[in-house]
Amino acid sequence: MKSPNALLEYPNARARLRLAKKGPGLPEREIFMTIWTKGTRFHVRDESGQNLSDILADISAPRSLGAGPGSLEGMMDQYSQSLHPSKRATELYGDLGAPEGVIHRTGEEPWSAEVGKLAPVAAQFLAGEFRAPLEQPVTCLRLGRTCTHYHGYIEGIELGVPYKNEVTRIVSPPYLMFSCVRDVTNSNYYYIREIVSLQEGTVSNADLIP
Repeated sequence: MKSPNALLEYPNARARLRLAKKGPGLPEREIFMTIWTKGTRFHVRDESGQNLSDILADISAPRSLGAGPGSLEGMMDQYSQSLHPSKRATELYGDLGAPEGVIHRTGEEPWSAEVGKLAPVAAQFLAGEFRAPLEQPVTCLRLGRTCTHYHGYIEGIELGVPYKNEVTRIVSPPYLMFSCVRDVTNSNYYYIREIVSLQEGTVSNADLIP
């Protein structure tokens, strides 16, 4: 995906995303985010109230399969979160032309971080550039939009171990309508990102103010 800081402007759009990830031996976790963008500004609401570090870890995971729990405590937390989703939200606000953005979790004081750190969260619903070519594109419809459906495989080495991912992406420029990355050797290891609703031209300045 192209670096969000390379964007001159975001589309005027409101998108609701469903994110679903599952690791070996772990339950599926489903997260919903709403993203508002207009010009150089963005606002993201993570309805599950994740920490910013967890949100960024999923985006930057090297195999595009989301971040693993990393410890036994993390595994227990993921089980707990799958059974008892948080009722608070995490809000991110930023402007690509400003040095810092704002993070606000329900029940906590707002704080700031470099806008370049936050921008990739807002860019999740944009197609950008593929990391590798995908085979046999076909045309399809999604949310009433004409899309191109790509499917293929990406191979690499992680920590000295070869891997192979099956990748499906459905694109209607500039939007990434659907993405599924799945470990070929374990069908229960995957990360899904999909736009479940999309509105264009409806975002106002009020939607982007902390």
